[in-house]
Amino acid sequence: EIKGRVGILTKGCDSRSLVSLIKEGQVKREDLYIVGIPCPGQIDPKRVAAAASCAIEELEEINRRGQEIVIRVSGQEKTLPKIQALMEKCLACHYPQPLIFDALLSGDYVAPVSPITRSPDDLRPKPIAEKWAFWSGQFERCIRCYACRNVCPACFCPRCLVEENMPQWVSPLPSKGDNFVFHLMRLMHVAGTCVSCGECERVCPMEIPLMKLNEKMAEDLRELFDFVAGVDLDKALPFRTYRQEDPDDFIK
Repeated sequence: EIKGRVGILTKGCDSRSLVSLIKEGQVKREDLYIVGIPCPGQIDPKRVAAAASCAIEELEEINRRGQEIVIRVSGQEKTLPKIQALMEKCLACHYPQPLIFDALLSGDYVAPVSPITRSPDDLRPKPIAEKWAFWSGQFERCIRCYACRNVCPACFCPRCLVEENMPQWVSPLPSKGDNFVFHLMRLMHVAGTCVSCGECERVCPMEIPLMKLNEKMAEDLRELFDFVAGVDLDKALPFRTYRQEDPDDFIK
């Protein structure tokens, strides 16, 4: 058992996860000493290698220089714009600095910023049949390693639904149907606590684009309930409150 306050280093998305965990009663704010770290965005070696037309193994060095990323490949220096080198999740980040902290390493707090322009999700405008075909193909590849669940700060159930057998909600073995149930159920379970940190997609060995689902859920919560996860300690979670004016368009 740890006694006293626990020191923790957080960047923007980490602090939003902390807010969600505090609201869910998983941690107590008074038990934490939070040191905030400004985050310039995480560099994605895969995107860097793709932009530089080389293999990841050929990247000898990666450095930041202002708004550019400087790399060295086969002894030659190349410069890339930040938009080609950062992780996709970082391009859409509004909160590069922590929202809660006891000490901030850079000194002055910087307000939320507009995200860097990124490519729109080309799946959104497509017909439902095409979306179904896309996700059927994606979930068919899922090997149910549960890396997405295990790395997710919003997944904190003592016993996951996939481990329940009385009754059994979903088989723990991979199959397209059960994979659909697992991923969509998990998506609904973390709605309101998912802060789009992108860790689920980052650790997926099959490279399933899970952030497409997370971002759509976040967009729906924002539009329907005026709620953004992890930014307000006092605002009630959308599924724990009721208002007469709550939208009910889904009721047929």
